[in-house]
Amino acid sequence: MKKLIMILFVLGLVNVAAAGYVEKFDSDNASWNYGYGTDFMSPQLAATWNPGGYISGASQNLYAVWTYVTAPYGDMTGLTLTIDTKVTDGETGNAQFYVGRGGTYFIDGAWAIGNDTGWTTHTAALDSSNFTPWTGVNNNVYTLAEVLQAPDDIGIFFGGGLANGTGNLLVDNYGTVPEPATMCLLGLGALSLIRRKRKA
Repeated sequence: MKKLIMILFVLGLVNVAAAGYVEKFDSDNASWNYGYGTDFMSPQLAATWNPGGYISGASQNLYAVWTYVTAPYGDMTGLTLTIDTKVTDGETGNAQFYVGRGGTYFIDGAWAIGNDTGWTTHTAALDSSNFTPWTGVNNNVYTLAEVLQAPDDIGIFFGGGLANGTGNLLVDNYGTVPEPATMCLLGLGALSLIRRKRKA
């Protein structure tokens, strides 16, 4: 009985650490938006949901895909952002994750979105080594830690070709997953606890 309780306790710890949420867009656009033009004053519309479970935005001058409905994602502290993207029509340019709260925004390093001619997964650990203040759109009210505790604006931003030209971006499986090293350490800890119990 004690052994069962110990295993359930360990599994509970792993479950807590495995917090996170990935939006799969299985049945609708999950309140995601897109903007096209050259800045945040440009038109903003509901993202298009596509059969097969993914969303897409404008085919011209797409500059961002995002959501303000962040409750499902919860506290993002210590997690890793993930997204699957695909572009058609030979588009070029860069893409970047961003997170925001109350007008304070942090953004990560860019990847070349034009390389995603097939579904491609991108990830970024939510920490200060990856995310820095977004120059020009950041009011500096919150620290990164405070933004991650209660974000109210999350998504991806495009620069270069996608924000100025034509092309179609497809998005799927956006969300947060546990940071790999954390899960590895928890797994080792769980094994250690179970082995100690057996020896006792």
